[in-house]
Amino acid sequence: MLKKILKKIKDEKLVREGDKIVLGFSGGPDSVFLLEALNYAKKEIKFEIVLAHINHLLRGENSDTDEKFSIEYAEKLNIPIFVKRVSIEKVAREKNIGLEEAGRFVRYEFFKEILTNISGNKIAIAHNLDDQIETFLFRLIRGSSLEGLEGIQNRENIIRPINEIYKSAILDFLDKNKINYRVDETNFENDFTRNSIRLDLIPLIEKRYNINFKDKIFNLISEIKEVNSILKVDLKKYEVSKENRCCLNIELINLEEKYIQRKIINEYLKKYNLEGSREKIGNIINLLNSNGSKVIKLEKGFILQKQYKYIWIEKEKKDKLEKISSVLMKEIPFKTVFNNYIVEAIEDNRSFGKNEFLTNLKIGDTIEIRMRKDGDRIKPLGMKSYKKLKDIFINEKIPKDIRGEIPLVVKDSEIVWASGVKKSESFKGEENKKGIKLIIRRQDEE
Repeated sequence: MLKKILKKIKDEKLVREGDKIVLGFSGGPDSVFLLEALNYAKKEIKFEIVLAHINHLLRGENSDTDEKFSIEYAEKLNIPIFVKRVSIEKVAREKNIGLEEAGRFVRYEFFKEILTNISGNKIAIAHNLDDQIETFLFRLIRGSSLEGLEGIQNRENIIRPINEIYKSAILDFLDKNKINYRVDETNFENDFTRNSIRLDLIPLIEKRYNINFKDKIFNLISEIKEVNSILKVDLKKYEVSKENRCCLNIELINLEEKYIQRKIINEYLKKYNLEGSREKIGNIINLLNSNGSKVIKLEKGFILQKQYKYIWIEKEKKDKLEKISSVLMKEIPFKTVFNNYIVEAIEDNRSFGKNEFLTNLKIGDTIEIRMRKDGDRIKPLGMKSYKKLKDIFINEKIPKDIRGEIPLVVKDSEIVWASGVKKSESFKGEENKKGIKLIIRRQDEE
């Protein structure tokens, strides 16, 4: 098996003479196997390896034992190891993100730090074929674009030499060769979506529908890669320089078929390492043919701006938070993500608390979801006159730095609901009578 991986490394030029590679090493079977494979490859290719181990402080004594095991394994092979202790729970709270995302953030920041310290040039990650399949299903469920369904790719300076080896084969190799590894017991809990896919969904499909399900998915991933390689777009064809910005020309994009338009937008998002979900790309395509200047807020502090016949992506300026006017058009009923919030409209006859609002809206109504802009007014519940939204936010003691992120539900240019803050008298429904209930909650509560 190690010869097979060495051939892949050579064929795909994953490792070259003189490389300095940081290997993410948890002490689990995948990272142990990857280390063994790279150590084997050193017999034919001259390169250096250092290990990076993070103690997430999530599993008490088990986390400490993982750390000790990793240090001893590195010493046995005479390989340098860097160790970092960090509370993932604390990072998740501070950044208002989930544990998985926090763990990923900390890992890659640590890898980059080590790369700088050792003047390294590559990061090796121990993703296996099961990880590829789980990622495919995870993204499929979330509504990924066709490009996103390629699975986990080697990109920039990140290599994944064992991403075509099944977990079962990895375990067989380690057990037959009596190579020790650590087991993370949280991998057997289905609290996280990925774990649930691994523990519940895939075994169910294999048992009830097709024992070779994972092979079929892998073949499909391979076909998608082939299709995407054939249908690659040259982003430079649509790029223009305006006021020292790299913009896309909307008129040139609109000359293409709809599918190619989506690929252009997806490639543009990838240029900034942004996720290209089907919904996000669809919203940007709709923006291309809208009137006036518009802005869509993206993740990682980026925004997409549209002015006249050009669009471009740039970092959001803090002093413009209050002026951004991201817009999303939705037909009732719907459920969508906006600014790290989930906004939903369903039929119901009751609502509870400030995060729900029973309205007189109807099925089929088209509403707009956007952030606030100067001059916004609403007729608060129980009142006959309108009040400035800015004054309401001040009275409600809404922190200034998040006022510009609160989703506003708008119908025919009138604010229906400043989500979770103030409801409109003009759109209130009758309790115990069927209407449209609007619901707001943070995405990390889903």
